[in-house]
Amino acid sequence: MLNRNELFEKMLTDTLRIFMSYDESTIEELLQNPHLIVKEQVAKIFDLNVIIHSNDHNPPHFHVISNDYKINAKFSIKTGEFLMGEIDSKNIKRIKAFYISPKGKIIMEKVWNKRL
Repeated sequence: MLNRNELFEKMLTDTLRIFMSYDESTIEELLQNPHLIVKEQVAKIFDLNVIIHSNDHNPPHFHVISNDYKINAKFSIKTGEFLMGEIDSKNIKRIKAFYISPKGKIIMEKVWNKRL
C-alpha cells in the first residue's frame, strides 16, 4: 500500500505524463477553458486504453496508452494504421483486431466527430 507521499507523487507523475502529451494548441485551449472534457476512453483491450481527446488536432486519430504508460502510440481513425509512438507488434495486432471489428472504426469516428 502506498503512503500519502508516494500516492501524491504517482498522481502528479501520471498527470504530468498526460499534460506533456498535448500539443501547444491543446494546452492553450485547456488554459482558456479548464472545464473541457479532455479525453474519452473508447475501449479497453487488456491493459491498453483506446482514447480520443475531445480537443485534439487533425488528422483524425486515436491514442493507445497502457496502464503503466510503457505503450503510448497513435493510430489513424481513417485507416487504422499505426502512426507513431511506442508499441510492440503483438499489441498492434490487438489494436487492428479491435479496429476491424464490427463496431471499432464506427465508434471511433462517432467519438471523433462529436469532439470540439
